[in-house]
Amino acid sequence: MTRIDFYDLTSSSHNSDGLVCKLCHKAYQSKQSVLLLTANQQQTDKLDRMLWTSEEESFLPHDQQEQPGLLTPILINHQADPRGERQLLINLSNEIPLYFAQFERVIELVAEDNKELARSHYSYYKDRGYELKHHKL
Repeated sequence: MTRIDFYDLTSSSHNSDGLVCKLCHKAYQSKQSVLLLTANQQQTDKLDRMLWTSEEESFLPHDQQEQPGLLTPILINHQADPRGERQLLINLSNEIPLYFAQFERVIELVAEDNKELARSHYSYYKDRGYELKHHKL
């Protein structure tokens, strides 16, 4: 069953974009493929740029579109079609995608500006019996 992790950033100095880059880097190092589901094209473009510069001495292979016959290790998209075997979904969108259960793990971020939305997502997963973990940063 899919494991759901909530990362609470409401009382920390972490910013959500920086944490997303760190999570992507950690997933890549552990050979997990990632779908970074964003809320819109603007956020997709921003995170695309950030992943190019987040780690000075490393490279995080990523793209905004899946290439035919190639599984991009980190796919960033706001309208993603989750083809392929991906282990991790980082959900930054306002919706819970219908296909979330095909992932081994889902990460949701809780920040000052999305507390109500995060509560709604938490309740959705809990009501369906998913294992939930809460990480306060």
